Amino acid sequence: MKKYIYYIAAAVTMSLVTACSEDFINKTPDLKVTEASIFGSATRLEAAIEGTYTALKGSNSVSDGYFMGGFATLAGDNRSDDMINYGDNGYTMRDTYSHSVNASSIENDALFRNAYLAINYANMIIDGIEKTYANSLPCDAETARRYVQECKFVRAISYYYLSQLYGLPYKTDPNASNVPLRIEAITGAGHNDCPASTISEVFKQILADTEEIDALPANYESTGFSSTKASQASAHALRMRVYMCMEDWDAAIAEGNAISGFSLIPSISTMFDSPYAQTAENIFSIPMSESDKSNSQTHPVGYFYHESGQITVVNNINGIATIYGIEGDDRTNFLYTDERGYTYCEKYNERSTRYEWIPVFRYAEILLNLAECYYNTGDESKAIDCVKQVRTRSIAADQDPLVTYKETGEALWTVIDNERRWEFMAEGIRGYDISRRAEDYRHPQTDGSWTVVATPSDKTTYCWPFPLYETTVNTALSE
Repeated sequence: MKKYIYYIAAAVTMSLVTACSEDFINKTPDLKVTEASIFGSATRLEAAIEGTYTALKGSNSVSDGYFMGGFATLAGDNRSDDMINYGDNGYTMRDTYSHSVNASSIENDALFRNAYLAINYANMIIDGIEKTYANSLPCDAETARRYVQECKFVRAISYYYLSQLYGLPYKTDPNASNVPLRIEAITGAGHNDCPASTISEVFKQILADTEEIDALPANYESTGFSSTKASQASAHALRMRVYMCMEDWDAAIAEGNAISGFSLIPSISTMFDSPYAQTAENIFSIPMSESDKSNSQTHPVGYFYHESGQITVVNNINGIATIYGIEGDDRTNFLYTDERGYTYCEKYNERSTRYEWIPVFRYAEILLNLAECYYNTGDESKAIDCVKQVRTRSIAADQDPLVTYKETGEALWTVIDNERRWEFMAEGIRGYDISRRAEDYRHPQTDGSWTVVATPSDKTTYCWPFPLYETTVNTALSE
C-alpha cells in the first residue's frame, strides 16, 4: 500500500474513531484499513470524502493551515497593498510580502506540497469510484456522482489558487506557463515527471471539473447543503472567478446570477462570530474546531492578524482603511490600533480559541464580482446597484460622505474597487485581484507614497517559483 493510500486510510481511521459508539467498542476492530475496505464500506467511503476537505485545509501533524486553512488567505493579503508585514521569519510570510519567495521559502514548500496532496487525495477517490471499484460501490449512483463532484471541486479550487501564485496572469498571456496538471491518481513511484501546463489549460481543467454542477446540493436552503462542502453555489462562484481572470465578463455574470438562495446578513461581523459563518451569506468556508486552538500554526490567520501576533497589520499610511475607515461604517469596528500605532483588522479576534471559520466564498463577493462585471460590460446602473447592496449593509446611504450612488465612468470604477478592498480586508482577496488584473504590486512608504515591488514583466518577483523538491524530482519542468 503506497503512501497516498495511507494518507486516505489515516483520515478514514481518524473519522471512524472520533465517531465510535458502544456498538463499535464491542466489536473486534479492523487492524488494517485497506483501499478495498474504504471503497467497500459506505461509512468509510463517506469518511474518505470528508478527508478531502481535511486535505484541502492543509492538515497534518503540525498545522491545519498550510493550504486553505490559512496560507492561501495569508498569501493573498501579504501580496496586497492594504496590509504591512512586520514578521521576521519565513513562516510568517516574510518572503511573500517582500516578493522574494524562493525555491526553499517555507510558505512556498508548505502550500505547494499540501495543495498537491489535496489534489492527489481527490484523484484517488475519483479513480476508485469511477474505475477500480465502479461495479462494487457501497452507495447508490447518485451519491457516487456527488462524491466525484465534491472531489473534482477540491481539485479545481486547489488548481485555482496554485495558478494564481505560480504563474503570470491570463491577462498577460493566456499561453503563459503555469503549474503541472496532475489529474491521474499517483499511488507509487515513477510518476514524478509532469510538465507545466499553460494557464489556459489549467483554467480549462477547472471549468471541466465544475461542469456537472447539478450533482451537488443547490443552495443554502436546499437539503444536504453545508457551507463546508462543495455545492452548486460554490462551484458557480469558482467558475465566476475563473471567467473574471479571463475577462469573459458575460460568462462570469451568468455564473453569478446562477447562484440563488443566499443573501447578505444584517451585519458582516456575524460572519466571524459564533456560529461561525453558518449563515445565509456563507457559500463556502474552511471550518475551525477545538484542535485549531492548540497553537498559532493551526489557525495562522487568526494569529497573524491579531494584535498578539504583531505580524500582519493594516496599512494605515495610505491603504484602503485610511480612505474608507470612516465614522458610521460598521466595518471600522474591525479596526484596532495599539499604543505603537499599529492597526489590526480583527475579523479573527478570538485569540484564545481561534474557532472563526475562514470564508472562501460569501454572497457579498458575488455581488461585488457582478458589479465589476457589469461595469466592464457597460451596464453601470446594475453595477452601482450591486455595490449599494453591499455598502449600505454597513453604512446608510444618507450618512455616507464618500459614495453618492450616482457615480459613472472612472469614478464608478473607483467606488467598485475601493468597496471590494474594504469589504474583504484580511480575507485574502485583494492580492489575487491585483494578479488577475495584471497590476503592479506596491508597498507604502512612510511619506504616503508608493514603491512598486513587482510587475508582470518580471516573473521572478511577481510569481512564486516551484519549490526545490518539485524541481528536483520533476525533471519535466522548465521555468
